[in-house]
Amino acid sequence: MPAMFHVPRPRPLQSILMRVSRPLAPTVVVVFVLALAACGDSGEDVPDFPTVISLGEGDLFPSIINSSLAVGDNRVVMQLINKDDELVLDAGMDVGYYNLNGEAPVLESEAEARLISTELNFIDENSDFERTVTGMGGVYVTHATFDEPGDWGAEITIYSDGETTVIPYRFTVRDDTEEPGVGDPAPPSLQATTATEPIEEIDTSAPFREAMHAMTVADALQTGKPVIITFATPAFCTSRTCGPILDLVVDPLFYAYGDDVVFVHIEPYVLRDLRQTNVQNPVPAVLEWRLRSEPWVFVVDQEGDIAAKFEGIAAHDEVESVLRELLDLPPIVQPTPQLAD
Repeated sequence: MPAMFHVPRPRPLQSILMRVSRPLAPTVVVVFVLALAACGDSGEDVPDFPTVISLGEGDLFPSIINSSLAVGDNRVVMQLINKDDELVLDAGMDVGYYNLNGEAPVLESEAEARLISTELNFIDENSDFERTVTGMGGVYVTHATFDEPGDWGAEITIYSDGETTVIPYRFTVRDDTEEPGVGDPAPPSLQATTATEPIEEIDTSAPFREAMHAMTVADALQTGKPVIITFATPAFCTSRTCGPILDLVVDPLFYAYGDDVVFVHIEPYVLRDLRQTNVQNPVPAVLEWRLRSEPWVFVVDQEGDIAAKFEGIAAHDEVESVLRELLDLPPIVQPTPQLAD
């Protein structure tokens, strides 16, 4: 059992990075208006995406929670709350994505959102390293390709409690995301490992994940194998999703593919500073990867380029499908439900 520590209350990683690094551009900029239907002035069935906020009379409030969105393919992550500021984890959702950079909105793509829910928990270092459950969380995920930066809109159709609500939502797409993008080379970080630090100084897991702290990112990139790099802190995660992403996504993949894939876990904070002074100093790898939130899972291909990235809550099969493609393995086919006689 690792030594006991007094655990200070965590603060959001983004606020720390804003303090220690150069000023960053704002995260996804959004404006939304609640309505049962929306139409353009021309009378055509085109939603109106307002440039000013109107609170309206709605009961549901979606938000895009990606750190940023950029030109190219994006995994768009949305959160849905109700008027009581509670997460809504049982709705259906369709999203139409509109380019707003011309004279009129242009529908570019449509997608049905996938609800991914998860238990929220953290490792309590002040209570015998117990895994403490704090509730349930969830996000709605779609994939969208944006072909130019600037203003974009999402027409979000929500199906909840027998009612349909349509919410036009405006957001900003950048040229590039702050963190490395798909196709970019993975930064060859030389983070602390068990060869240089005691495991309790670089891991808040319980039990420790020593095998994921045995190799630097730089060395992992030289193996010629796919690499899964997870930035997560099971004890200090503000969103309480770091433990679950490791428990439910990364660990099962490690046990299934550990012979053919290198797994690296990086705590985003200098744990000694955090435990002793309540200062959340990002480790150098966080600054090298320019991360503004946690957790993150990056899948890196055999050539050292990023094949996929997942911010926040993710599903096991999302990551596994990318991994199996890199390993030239057939996709896993989900069984078709059979109707009872």
